[in-house]
Amino acid sequence: MSYKISYELDQLLEALVGREKQLIYDQIDKPLPHTIRFNPLKGAIAALQDLLIEQGFRFEAIEGFDNAFRIIYQPYPIGKSLSHYLGHIYVQDIASMLPPLVLNPRPGEWVLDMSAAPGSKTTQIATLMENRGVIFANDIVMKRIRSLASNLERLGIVNTAIFKLFGEQIGNQYFETFHRVLLDPACTGLGTLHKSPEVLTWWTPHHCERMASGQKGLIASAIRALRPGGVLCYSTCTLTPQENEEVIDYALKEFPVELEEISLPGLELRSGLTAFHKKRYHPSLEKACRVYPFHNETEGFFIAKMRKTAKMKKAAPKKTRNRIRVPFLSSRTSPAKKYLDFLVDHFQISGEAFSEFGYLMQQNIIFSDKELLNFPFYHRPVQCGLVAGRQMTHGAKLTTGGVHLLGYHARQNIFEISSLEELEKFVNREPTGIKLDGKGQVIVKHKDCPIGYGLADNGILKSQFPKGNWPFKLLTEAK
Repeated sequence: MSYKISYELDQLLEALVGREKQLIYDQIDKPLPHTIRFNPLKGAIAALQDLLIEQGFRFEAIEGFDNAFRIIYQPYPIGKSLSHYLGHIYVQDIASMLPPLVLNPRPGEWVLDMSAAPGSKTTQIATLMENRGVIFANDIVMKRIRSLASNLERLGIVNTAIFKLFGEQIGNQYFETFHRVLLDPACTGLGTLHKSPEVLTWWTPHHCERMASGQKGLIASAIRALRPGGVLCYSTCTLTPQENEEVIDYALKEFPVELEEISLPGLELRSGLTAFHKKRYHPSLEKACRVYPFHNETEGFFIAKMRKTAKMKKAAPKKTRNRIRVPFLSSRTSPAKKYLDFLVDHFQISGEAFSEFGYLMQQNIIFSDKELLNFPFYHRPVQCGLVAGRQMTHGAKLTTGGVHLLGYHARQNIFEISSLEELEKFVNREPTGIKLDGKGQVIVKHKDCPIGYGLADNGILKSQFPKGNWPFKLLTEAK
């Protein structure tokens, strides 16, 4: 399908990159190579890589990145692989991986992801934090929140609480609360024409200006939510100065923030603009960076890193805020203790493994990083932590996510599936015929990677692996 480039957009790109605009046009509706990162929360990267290779996939490391790989052969779509379903990998464009790396969150910190869905950057932030601390993951569209929740569950994230709030209100309600803030707001998406050419059907200068107005409101809120000395990373997947440099220029003029240098080895970058047409921007905007899609076979992106330099004056609240009690329990508090003691005994898991979490006891047993117990909730989260177990009349049952979270701590009732043929039957809930001693739940592994759980039923392993949307194909011919 051919797409028409409007005169206004053509003139914008001409002013930005000159003749190189044709390189952008050449990429329209032409998918980029798939790139992935492995999820260290699910086990050793080498073991996760081996399982993906076993399924017939081939990939190569991307220079300058510790954990980014380009798929060079896929026997079938990577999104239908077992590794994707297990949360061992996340399919994500290289440019999209940059903002969390610039933000550089640390374990134990409190981090705000103001426009979090569908969770690409949120899950990456969680892995950089080693699943410890607090991520306040916010979005306003429920459909997108469901995608966010699904991705957090798939990747085994326990340190995140999801909220459905207008981003503009967070700055006052959680004033100077967070160590770091990521703001990756809705934008006009001109950096994604390779996969979203429909952007060309609705892009207009007016729409761009309207988006920029909303982005300024969000960045003002983000700065208010940031602690003095904290770091804010602002990013978009568009190319327009109105949504990028002008938003940062506004922030530098109105708030106590300053830009910091960005170092991203392995990619060709261009500096942020200090002038465009007749407009002049703050000279420090050269510290921001532009990632053009034709340089690195990536999406187009803009990234700026700011540090808050001083405390701000708190706005007088219109009404008194009351903290919401989220009923977290410790591992030694009833009724959590009863169910956790069952898991300790059945799988021979050290009780210390459970002391790192707080618990919400519903019909499910939700594991959360214990730092969430210290966080001031002024709104009830849509979702918090990871469903890792289910309450049973006589004990508790791990979910597949719980197996991945705790499987490396278990010392008994573990079964190692050695062959790919048997593993394929197990994950497709087919009869395995595998003989098994014992009774009750069994953690199933493959080459020391926790896969899921089964039941020892009359001396046979019975799969309890969740039913997928399609059969998993593991016995493919590798190339």
